[in-house]
Amino acid sequence: MSLVPALLLMAQQAPAPAGDPGWLTTVEDTVGWIPAVVFPVATILQLVSLIHRGRADGVSATTWALFALANICLYVTIHEWLRPQVLISTLGTAVLQLVVVCLVLRFRAMAKSASAAPASVPARPQGGSPRT
Repeated sequence: MSLVPALLLMAQQAPAPAGDPGWLTTVEDTVGWIPAVVFPVATILQLVSLIHRGRADGVSATTWALFALANICLYVTIHEWLRPQVLISTLGTAVLQLVVVCLVLRFRAMAKSASAAPASVPARPQGGSPRT
């Protein structure tokens, strides 16, 4: 059973008395865990991919920095600063996204310095005389 039908079934089976938003709070709390799980997992998958490949080809540092900025702004506007779902899905994910940005910039700097390094000069064979 998927989450949405389960939530609808739960709402139908336990009708709330007039003026009691208790069932709505339960639905909001449950649904709030979806981004709290999906956003960090998606970011962790990107981190794992970066670390595994050891290079940042095709990964935009600007995009991930904007994601982090948006999550921080979202946290400020939600006004439920201590709610675990909010903390994880906004600030927790923003920290992970900034780690992605740092890795992208680090891998690009490493690739740039490796390409700027002078090519190695082949060693002369031992015991041989140079030919002219």
